[in-house]
Amino acid sequence: MNKYQNKKKRQEKTEQKKYRQTKALFMILNLIIGVLAFSVLVNAQDPSSPPQPGITPGGTPSPGGGGNVPDIGFVPPGGTTPTTPTPPGNIPPGSIPIGGGVDIPPPGSTPGVPDPNVPEPTPTPDEPSPGPGIGGIFGGFNWLSIIQKGAIGAGIFGTIGALAEGDDGQFWGAIAGGIGGAVAGLLENAIGQTPAILVGLGVATAIFLLTYKKSSEEIVEFRCLPWQAPIGGQDCQLCNEFEHCSEYMCKSLGQACDIINPGTEDQKCVWLNPRDVNSPIIKMIEVSKEHKFVPNNKIRPPATGVAISRDDGNCIKAFFPLEFTFVTRDSGTGIGEPSQCKIDYNLTRGFEEMEFFVGGDNLFKYNHTEKLSLPGPSALNAVAPELKNDGEYTLYVRCQDANGNFNQDAFSVSFCVEKGPDTTPPLIVNTNIPTGNPIQFNKTNLDLEVYTNEPSECKWSREDRDYDNMENIMRCSNNLWEINNEQVYTCKTTLTGIQNRKENNYYFKCKDQPWAAEGDRNENKQSYLYTIIGTQPLNILRLSPNGTIFGSTDTIPILLEITTDNGYKNGEAICYYYNDKDNKEPSKEEDYVLFLDTKSNKHKQRQDLVEGNYIYYIKCLDLGGNAVYDKIKFRIEKDKNQPKIVRAYRENELKIITDEEAKCTYSNTNCNFEIESGIEMSSFDLKIHTAEWKLNRNYYIRCKDNYDNQPNPNICSIIVRPSLTESINGNIGIIF
Repeated sequence: MNKYQNKKKRQEKTEQKKYRQTKALFMILNLIIGVLAFSVLVNAQDPSSPPQPGITPGGTPSPGGGGNVPDIGFVPPGGTTPTTPTPPGNIPPGSIPIGGGVDIPPPGSTPGVPDPNVPEPTPTPDEPSPGPGIGGIFGGFNWLSIIQKGAIGAGIFGTIGALAEGDDGQFWGAIAGGIGGAVAGLLENAIGQTPAILVGLGVATAIFLLTYKKSSEEIVEFRCLPWQAPIGGQDCQLCNEFEHCSEYMCKSLGQACDIINPGTEDQKCVWLNPRDVNSPIIKMIEVSKEHKFVPNNKIRPPATGVAISRDDGNCIKAFFPLEFTFVTRDSGTGIGEPSQCKIDYNLTRGFEEMEFFVGGDNLFKYNHTEKLSLPGPSALNAVAPELKNDGEYTLYVRCQDANGNFNQDAFSVSFCVEKGPDTTPPLIVNTNIPTGNPIQFNKTNLDLEVYTNEPSECKWSREDRDYDNMENIMRCSNNLWEINNEQVYTCKTTLTGIQNRKENNYYFKCKDQPWAAEGDRNENKQSYLYTIIGTQPLNILRLSPNGTIFGSTDTIPILLEITTDNGYKNGEAICYYYNDKDNKEPSKEEDYVLFLDTKSNKHKQRQDLVEGNYIYYIKCLDLGGNAVYDKIKFRIEKDKNQPKIVRAYRENELKIITDEEAKCTYSNTNCNFEIESGIEMSSFDLKIHTAEWKLNRNYYIRCKDNYDNQPNPNICSIIVRPSLTESINGNIGIIF
């Protein structure tokens, strides 16, 4: 939790709101000015435009309709010097006055009617004929007016775009205004001056709105907190409506719900202490080493609080990670009471209005710990002079119990931060990847975050050098409000040149106060040593089972076994497996399941399987990120048949041969004995079994295989009685 950060954000939002209001006023003002400018422009006589027939320069109709010649000079097309008009009597019939484009009809002719006695002019070869073309299409446009209005529109809307601060707002505003002004200039002769300017203004506004786009960045703060049961216990009894009301179900209905008579037929969920009106009391028990706390006598009774300082009574050093712990107790009994606690810079009216949870979590606990890291006044005022507080802080704490009772008078925590100047170099407190960690084989780069206790500029090198001589610059968060929830500032970099199978050392140094003059900054004299362990490929030495596995039951236990080697720490890794009914490969990495016995170089996992063919896909991964993939193939067959005796004979001793590996024992009495309790026969390769040859003695033999298949009780695999009967081939016979 970063209280300073949030306070800074609130002030920034207020300033941004005021700025947006001011900017809106300027935009409105510029729009009004633009309209007025266009209006003035169109109402003024354009000296480049020729006078209309029958109209004097002052706008007064001349007597007789178009017979009068203007009485003032005007600028001819393409000229800049006014000319003196020729008196009417000196104008030859059918001629054009020097100063303008007003046709003077010859004597006796009707204005507007061609004189039949005057032949039509014939264009010469060097003179283009009237008609389509540049002159024919655009010759009637007042280009000077178009250019003037376009320039004015571009200037006005460019200013509006700049104030609006959109993406290239000034550029697109100028484009929109220029087009709108040009449209006004084009249309003024056709629809009139005022309508033309209104159309141009509309066109400019439309283009500006269509092209305007503004991207903004905003820091959004969010907190992921565990769900908590509601305060109180009004709904506790609802749990008793279920056949089995567990402790979890009971406590989920309310913070004050609990189980009574656990484990008995009368187990119930009840609201404990529903008449509790006592709020928790807060008692400080511990602060950071080399710091102390004392009761704050400045707080009005009955409010309580403490003042924290260093052991010598001085203020806390800037950016020191201050940590303090307090407990909550029932104010009526003085017994410890689990509570939910909040903290804030501002003294609020109640618990809900407070903004931050102590320690960043909303759990009901007996012990509560808060950690802070605050800048000193010199750093604060250097970048945010509006936050001047002279280094004095007071935090307010409230806690509520399971029934919603909280301390009305907030518990205060007061302390001061050293004013400076800052003479302590920054401290590298941690990295996101711990030093001494391995890295994947053949990976030569590592993205790393380095955390400092104050805003800093940091560098790194493969050699231990002075800060200025280190060649690699980190990207650091240099603003005071960019502190993270761990109360540290982040610098990012990419370490390069990592070598396999060796320790790679890197050296970090930082310099504090990026906003300060170079002579006022402090840099590390001793480097922070960071080490990355280069590794080698991980491999699998042994996989089992394989081949065909027999079992006598429908479900057969199988033990998957893997041995890994090399990689990091001689094959120390974690292994995963995957299998489906179709023996297909996994479609994604998340499909693999972790071995039950792993995290070394030997890995085991039991599976209970039925008869069939199996493929298990294996993935092993070490701490450096080295991975190895393989698969185990085997078949399971069900064997429910007892071993069979395929031969019995004498070869100095009694010998029997079974059709599979087996264990055989015998009795000289009957078949009613357990194989484990009989006289064990000697065995060679578990298929040839021998016993002492004794004439006229019965051998009741029972055998079982490796899957515990054996004859039913009181049934023998074979009964043998040695005798002296001669067989046909002369051998001593055996009576069955």
